[in-house]
Amino acid sequence: MNLDYTRATRLCPVSGLDDRLRAAVTEYAGQQLLGDLAETADVCWETRSVPVPPPGRVRRGLLDGLFGASRAAGLEIGPFTTAAVVTPGVIVIATVTDRGTQVRLGARLADVSLRVADPAPYGRASGVDVQARWFGSSDASSYLLPLDTGPAGQAFLARLRELTAAARHR
Repeated sequence: MNLDYTRATRLCPVSGLDDRLRAAVTEYAGQQLLGDLAETADVCWETRSVPVPPPGRVRRGLLDGLFGASRAAGLEIGPFTTAAVVTPGVIVIATVTDRGTQVRLGARLADVSLRVADPAPYGRASGVDVQARWFGSSDASSYLLPLDTGPAGQAFLARLRELTAAARHR
C-alpha cells in the first residue's frame, strides 16, 4: 500500500518544536543521558505530514476504503509530525501522531547511514532513510525522516549529511 502525504518542513530551535515533540525529545534525551539538546543542537527541524486520499476516491466517511482497511489491519494512518535534533555526536528523532502515538529514536551520528527515500514503499513521499543501530537495539534498522522538497527540507538534509560525514572522521 502506497499512501501519499503532503509535507511541510521547517527549521527551528528545539524550543520552537511542537510541544508534544519537544517533550518527547527532551524526555528521551534525559533517559539516554544525552544532556540538554537545546544547548547542543546544531540543527533541528520539524515536518508535518498529512495523508492525501488516492485520486478519484470519493470520501464517504472516516472509516472508508484504504483508510478503513488500514485501520482494521492495525495500521495507524493519519496526520503526524516528526522532528529531528542533530548535535555533532547524536541524532534524536521523535514522531507523534494526532492520536498521541509516539516513536522516539536516537543513535550515534558516526554510525548513521543516509539514503534518499526509495519511492517503492513510500509512494511519492519525500525524505531520507536513516539507518543506524538505535540506542537500546542490537540490530541496525532504517527510519524514514519525512522532509518536504522545499528549501527547509533541503537545508536540513545538506546539514545532516555534513554532520554525519564529520562525525565519521573524528
